[in-house]
Amino acid sequence: MSNILRYEKGHEAELLTLLKAEPDWSVFVSEASIDRFKKALLDSETYICESQGGIHGYLRALVDGFGIYVSELYVAPEYRNNGYGKKLLEKIKQANPDQDVYVLSDEDPYYLKLGCKRIGSIFQL
Repeated sequence: MSNILRYEKGHEAELLTLLKAEPDWSVFVSEASIDRFKKALLDSETYICESQGGIHGYLRALVDGFGIYVSELYVAPEYRNNGYGKKLLEKIKQANPDQDVYVLSDEDPYYLKLGCKRIGSIFQL
């Protein structure tokens, strides 16, 4: 059984510990960016997936009144394939029923597997 909860400051230490174990997530938890990331977690619409007494994943989205933009979706490797990512995505949609939800992704096969529709692309300046 998993619970999807709104992220709070009290979740910070456990979530950061989880992400620090992932080399691909160092851009968020490095010494140079961790303070900005902590602030972004609180300033964005962020949810955690809690199961078996611990945090196993999170979703952070940007909300601007025109759409919801999922910036990050993470589930710890040992907890993948349990539907946690899908539940986090369902929660953001449920919390914002009148807005379209878009995912900024580098994991396209995952979102295609969930039945998401590809719309355009993203570019970096």
